[in-house]
Amino acid sequence: MNRLLAPLWLGFALAFTLPAPAVPPAEKLLPADTLVLLNIPDWDKTAAAAKDFSFVQLWRDPAMRPFATKFEEKFREFIGQEGKNFERDWEEFKPLMSGQITLGVVPNELAGEPNTGPEMVILMDVKDKAKQLTAFLERCEKRDANAGMSMQRETVRGVKFTRAVKAKDDDAGKKKSQPFVGQAGSLLLLSENTKVLEKVLARKDGGGTGLDENPEFERARSTVGRDAQAFGWVNMKAFVAMLAKLPSPLEDITPQRILDAIGLGGVDGLAMAARQANEGMHVDVFVQAPEARRKGLMNILAIEPKEAGPVPIVGADVAKFTRIRLDGAKAFATVERILTDLNPQMAGVVTLLLENVGKDKDPNFDLRKQLFGNLGTDFITVQKSPSGTTLAEMKSPPSLFLIGSPKPEALLQALRTVSPLPPQEREFLGRKIYTLSLLPGMGAPAGGNAQLVISTTGGYLAVATDVAMLEKLLRGAEGQAKPLSGVAGLAEAAEKVGGFQTGWFQYDNQVETVRLLMEMLKRDPTALEQMFALPVPAPGAGLAPLKELQNIMDFSLLPPFGAIAKYLGFTVTATATTPEGISFKSFLPTPAGLKK
Repeated sequence: MNRLLAPLWLGFALAFTLPAPAVPPAEKLLPADTLVLLNIPDWDKTAAAAKDFSFVQLWRDPAMRPFATKFEEKFREFIGQEGKNFERDWEEFKPLMSGQITLGVVPNELAGEPNTGPEMVILMDVKDKAKQLTAFLERCEKRDANAGMSMQRETVRGVKFTRAVKAKDDDAGKKKSQPFVGQAGSLLLLSENTKVLEKVLARKDGGGTGLDENPEFERARSTVGRDAQAFGWVNMKAFVAMLAKLPSPLEDITPQRILDAIGLGGVDGLAMAARQANEGMHVDVFVQAPEARRKGLMNILAIEPKEAGPVPIVGADVAKFTRIRLDGAKAFATVERILTDLNPQMAGVVTLLLENVGKDKDPNFDLRKQLFGNLGTDFITVQKSPSGTTLAEMKSPPSLFLIGSPKPEALLQALRTVSPLPPQEREFLGRKIYTLSLLPGMGAPAGGNAQLVISTTGGYLAVATDVAMLEKLLRGAEGQAKPLSGVAGLAEAAEKVGGFQTGWFQYDNQVETVRLLMEMLKRDPTALEQMFALPVPAPGAGLAPLKELQNIMDFSLLPPFGAIAKYLGFTVTATATTPEGISFKSFLPTPAGLKK
C-alpha cells in the first residue's frame, strides 16, 4: 500500500514546492485584435536600468530636492483625498512590482452602439509575491467596505473579480466605481469590462488567438522590440478602419478618402521601443508602411539613404541641426497628388492659383518651373540658442535654413517675384543680401515685425531669421572656432542610430536651451503656459492641464544651472527606410560628467 501511495504523496509534494508556472508574455495574453499595447517586459530590470538614466539622476540630485519636494507636496494637494488613498495603496503595492506590466486597449464587443468604445485592461505580474498580492487585495477591499462602498463581484473563468462602487451618486447621477480587480496566480488583472478579462483569461488557458499571431505585430516586435525595456504598439490598420467609418464633415470628402490620400491607409502599425544602457538611452519608432502600399505623406517620409551629416559651415555652438535629403520637386508633386486624390475640383482651384502667382510682376513667370522646379535634394535647418530669456526670444530662436538647389540664384529670384512686398537689397562681402519683411500670418508675431534675410552660398539658398547667422555663413568656415562635426562623441553617437548616411540626421543640444528656460521660468512662472499657447486663439483650445501643472511648480526653487549641467547632453536622431517601413532612431548618450 505504501508503495502505491508513494507516487501520490510525491505529486502533492512537488505541487507545493515547485514554482508556479510563469505568466505568459503580454503578446500571448492579449487577443489578436488588440488596438494598443504598452509593455514593460520585466519591471525589475527596467527599474534597475532607469536609475542610470540622466534625467532620473537629475530629479534625485540634492540640488533639485527643494523643487522636487515642493512639487510632490503640491501634487498631493491637487489630487485630493482620492489621490491620497491611491498614494497609500501605491506605497503598499510598489514593493510587489517585479515582473511584466502591460496596458492593453482592445475592441469592445458592443462597439458601434451609443456610449461604447474600446476597453482598457491592465496586467501586472508579481512573480513570486502572489501571497503578498492576495493580502494586499484583501486589505484594499476591507478599506473600501469600511469607507461605505459596496462590493460588486463577478467570476470569470474561475477567477474572482471585485470592484468597489460608491454609494453616493456623482454630479451626473452615476455611481462612481473602480475597475474590476482580480488575481490569477501571480497575475493581477484590472478592467472595467469583464468581457475583456474573459478574453485575457482564455488566452492564459491557451484558448483563442493571441496578439503574437498577428503578423503586423510580430513584424514590429522583431524590428524594434526584441530587447526593449519598454515597448509599445498601435494597430494603425484597425484604427484607420474605425476612423474611416466616422461621419464625413464634408459632402464630397469622406474620412476614407482623406486617410487614403495622405497615406495612412497604407500604414499597418506604429511601434515604439526604449532601452537604457551604460552608453545612454535608445529610443526607436517604427512606422509600418510597406513599400507596395506607400503613398502620400509616407512617400515623402521615405528618404533615400544619402550623406546627411553636419556640413563644415555649421559650428559646434548650435542648439539644433537637422539635415534631410528630401527631393523637393518630388515632394511638391506628391502634395499635388494628395490634393487631387482628396478633391479634383479643389486641386483645380489650387492649380489655377499657382499658375497665376507672380504674373503681375512677370507675365512669363512659372511658379512650378522657377520655384518648385529649382528645389534640390538637401534641406538643412540650423537653430541657435535663444538670444535672451524673454518669452518672445525663447519662442523664436535665431534660425537658418539652407535649401539645396541646382540653381540657387534662380530660386532666389523666384522668391523675390512671389514676395508680396519688395525686398530690400544690400551688398555683403561681394554678395547680395535681401531683407524680406513678413506680414502678420506669414510668421510675424501679432502686433510685431519680423524679417527674413536671404542670400545664396554654394549650392544653397540661405534663409535666416537672424542677420548675424547669415553673415557668419557667408564669411565661410574659416570663421568657425569649431565645426559641429568636431563635437566630442558626436560621430560615435551617430553610429548608434545608423550613421550620417541615412538621408535624415538631427542633433539637439539641450544645455544652453535648458539654461535659458530655467532663467525665464524663475523670472516669470506664467511663461510656461504662454510658451505652448496657440499663435491664433481658438475657441475651446485651452491649456487647462498645463495651467494646473504650472500651479504646482515653484520655479523659484530651481537650483543654479551649474548645479545640474552635468546631467544634460545632446541627442541624435536618424531615419532609415526599408521595404517594411520607416524607422526613426534616437540616442541620448550618457553625458560626459556621468560616465562611470
